[in-house]
Amino acid sequence: MIQANNAVTYALKSEQSSSDGRRARSQASRSKIVQAMMDLIVAGNSSPSTASIAKKAGIGLRSLFRHFEDKDAIYREVDKILIKAYLPIIDAPYQSDNWQDRLMEMIERRCEVSEATAPYRISTTAARQRSEFLKENFQRLYDAEKARLNSILPSRLHTDTASGRAILVAMSFDTWRMLREDEHLSAEDTVKAVQQMVGDVVARAAN
Repeated sequence: MIQANNAVTYALKSEQSSSDGRRARSQASRSKIVQAMMDLIVAGNSSPSTASIAKKAGIGLRSLFRHFEDKDAIYREVDKILIKAYLPIIDAPYQSDNWQDRLMEMIERRCEVSEATAPYRISTTAARQRSEFLKENFQRLYDAEKARLNSILPSRLHTDTASGRAILVAMSFDTWRMLREDEHLSAEDTVKAVQQMVGDVVARAAN
């Protein structure tokens, strides 16, 4: 998690950079609000109120709403930070040159990102029924995960096939969460379990 926190911290700081004094102060205030929300979520408050976010940021509620129209607007900023921090991991060049090994690499990457972003994924899952933005964002993320998976799988295993759907579910955040939280597996053993499930599907589809 240290590496993960460093990635988020770097992304937050890059959002603050401005040579204009007034703009820099405004960006600093916005970053404090976003950081407060992220800190509350990581601490276990999966759906922090705007009042608790303002208190954590050390500002008044009216000041918070001067910077953000509503909580969805803060979620948008959190989403931008997480994308900036973790998309480079997901989209890094593969070391392998065959699709089977690339699939195993993809599992490692997804598990790494799930490890780092779990509190935020859990928070948005709980809140998305009340937020059109979070619903749409979840669908974008889901579609992007399918597209990345299809980009390395042969067509016979694409996610519109039974085997492809099985691979998609095995590599999902929900499966990762079940293995980590309900089965109490270590991060390393979770990767191995997902790789085993996916490997079994691939082997069966080849027969």
